[in-house]
Amino acid sequence: MSSNEIAGLDWAANRLLPAFQTPQQVDIYDIRGASYEAQLTIATLVGLINRPQPRVYLLVNNEDDFWFKTLFASVQHNYATEKKEDVLAALLAKYGSSVKGLIIYNPSPDAVDSINIATTLSGQRDGIIVSPAQAAALQSSHQLPVLFNLNQFNWKTRLQTYQWAYDNLLKDSSSRLVAGIDPKSLGAIGLRSFLVATRTFVYWLDSRDALPDITNILSSERNLMTQIFSHFPAGATHLGWFIDEGSGVSLTSDAAITVLATDLFSNLETFTGVPANTPATPKAGPAIETPQAANNVYVSFTVSDGDNLQYCQHHMLKLWNDPARGSFPLGWTISPVLIQGTPALASYYMSTAKANDELIAGPSGAGYMFPSRWPTQHLPAFLERTGQLMQEMGLNALEVLDTTTLQASGLPFLSGLRQTGMAFNDEQAQRTFAQALTPYGIHGLLSGSGLANPSWKIVDGMPIYQNLGLASNVTEAVNLITKATASTSQRPLFLNLYILAWSMTPGNIKQVIQQLGNGYEVVTPGTLLTMIRQHGQ
Repeated sequence: MSSNEIAGLDWAANRLLPAFQTPQQVDIYDIRGASYEAQLTIATLVGLINRPQPRVYLLVNNEDDFWFKTLFASVQHNYATEKKEDVLAALLAKYGSSVKGLIIYNPSPDAVDSINIATTLSGQRDGIIVSPAQAAALQSSHQLPVLFNLNQFNWKTRLQTYQWAYDNLLKDSSSRLVAGIDPKSLGAIGLRSFLVATRTFVYWLDSRDALPDITNILSSERNLMTQIFSHFPAGATHLGWFIDEGSGVSLTSDAAITVLATDLFSNLETFTGVPANTPATPKAGPAIETPQAANNVYVSFTVSDGDNLQYCQHHMLKLWNDPARGSFPLGWTISPVLIQGTPALASYYMSTAKANDELIAGPSGAGYMFPSRWPTQHLPAFLERTGQLMQEMGLNALEVLDTTTLQASGLPFLSGLRQTGMAFNDEQAQRTFAQALTPYGIHGLLSGSGLANPSWKIVDGMPIYQNLGLASNVTEAVNLITKATASTSQRPLFLNLYILAWSMTPGNIKQVIQQLGNGYEVVTPGTLLTMIRQHGQ
C-alpha cells in the first residue's frame, strides 16, 4: 500500500473502494438547510473525524435518515440536538483533537475551484476548509492556526488552478482514488467527507476543452486531465462525475481507470464499513422455458443508470418504492461494486427484490467504462473483477455501453454525426467478454442505450443483444415497440427496451404494457436472453 493511503483502511482483495473500520458508536447530525459555507466546513471536519473508523453520520438529504434506520440501526448511535450551522461548534467541541488547523479558500465566484484545492489540502494537512470570514471567527473562538491560505494565489483560469494542484498536491494524494467534483454543487457535500478521509485528489476540468491555452504552457483542460489520470495505476477508481460524460469516461477508460458515479453519494465512509446484516441473494424467478409459439413477440424492459452509486442510494430507492413494482417482469441495472463497497446497500436491494424483479449488472461491469477505449492488456483484470463481483451478487446478465471516436470527443457537432446508441460493437472485445465472463455464470450481454432497430447474435455461446430504446416517456416507449414489431416479420421477435430511469417509473412502464395490449408477452431481460440462446439466433 502506498504511504499516501490512510492507515487502518482496508484495500485488500483488489478493492475499488477502501473499507473503513466498522463503526462502534455514531453521532448523527442533521445539516439539512445549513448554508453551503457551513456544510463545506462540517463535511471536511467529518472526513478527519471518520478516518479510519466512522464516528459521525450526517443527514445531508432525506434518504440519509432512511438508510441509517434501515441498514445501520444495530450500530450504537445518538441523534444530536444541534442542527444546521450549530453542528460545527458541537463537532469541534467533541472532536476538536482531529483538527490541526484551517485551510482558507477564496469565496470569490471567479475562484470557486479553490474549494476543490482546499478539499485536497484538507485531507493531506488535517485541516478544515473555511472562508476568510469563518477563519477569523474560528481563530478567535478555537485558536485554530491557518495551515494554508489559498487567497494568496491569483489564478485566472480553471486550468491554472488545477495545474498548480497537479504540480504540488497530486504526489501526496491517494494513489488509488481521484475525483471530479463540481465545486458549486451543494449536492456533492456528502461525498467530500470521504474524499478528505481518503486523501483523494479532487479536480473539475472539461474534457471537451482540447485547444491549447497560450497563457498556460500551451496545455488544455483535456490534456491536464490526461496527465492527472496517467499518474494512477490501471484499476484505480474515479469518483464523483464529469462535466461531460462521454469524453470524460473515454479518458478514464484510456487510462484503465474505473468510474463510480458518486458525486451525490453521502456517508460513504459508513456504507463501506458496515457489513450486510445477513448474506442475501436475488430471489429466483420462475423456470424459463423455450417459447413454443412461433408468432409471439417477447418484450422486456431494462431500467438504466444502475452503475451510478448515487442513483442506487437516492433515485432508485424512489423507483423501488413505486407500488407498481413487482406486478410485471422488469430488469433493474445495478452496480456489482455495491456488494464490495457498500454491502448493506447491496443486500437491501437483493433481499427486497420481488419475483418479477431481475437485477442486472450496470455498465459496464465493475464500474463504468467503454470497452473499445480500455487498454487490451488490462481488460482481463477488469473482466475477472467483474465476474467475481457479479457472481457474488448473483447477477447473470450485464449491460454494456461503449462509444465511438466522434462521441468520445464530447463535441456536439461531432458526436451527433453518428448516432450509435452507445452500442457495444467491437467483435474482438465481444469475444473477450463472452469468454471471460461465461465461467462466472453470466449468460448474456445487453448492449447500448438503444437503437431504433434492435439486433442480436450468439458469440461463443453467449447472446449479445443490441437494445431497443432509449425511452423517456410512455408514448415514446409504445412507439418504439410497435414500430420495431411492424418493421420485421421475424417471429419469435425479441425486444428489450432500454428505459431512462430519470424520467420513467414502474408505473409508467405498466402503462406501456397496458397500451400495447394483446400480441406481446412481457418477460425479464434474462428470460429474453435465454430464449435467444435456446433458439440459436
